[in-house]
Amino acid sequence: LESLQTLILLLSPFTPHIAEEAWERLGNTGGIHKEEWPSFDPDLIRSEEILVVIQVNGKVRSRIYVEADIEEDRLREVALKDETVRGWIGEKTIKRTIIVPGKLVNIVV
Repeated sequence: LESLQTLILLLSPFTPHIAEEAWERLGNTGGIHKEEWPSFDPDLIRSEEILVVIQVNGKVRSRIYVEADIEEDRLREVALKDETVRGWIGEKTIKRTIIVPGKLVNIVV
């Protein structure tokens, strides 16, 4: 019942008359417009894994999923171990590695 009431509350801005009717049929008194908007817990919606793009010389070569709170050194290590990236690097010397935390790793060879 609680989840249905939450759904009706979320629909009320889009379908106010239908939501009001459904709200009353669930046995609630007082208008739905007087109800408080549902709250949420930001920790529950946080992703544990993120998608990181790996570039070689500025061109996207691979994408990997890693932990959201991964450190830069570990991210660099995981990116360099990726088979697709290894194929693009080959025996070339890595001149620089640019890391944008949570977004991408760019390997300049």
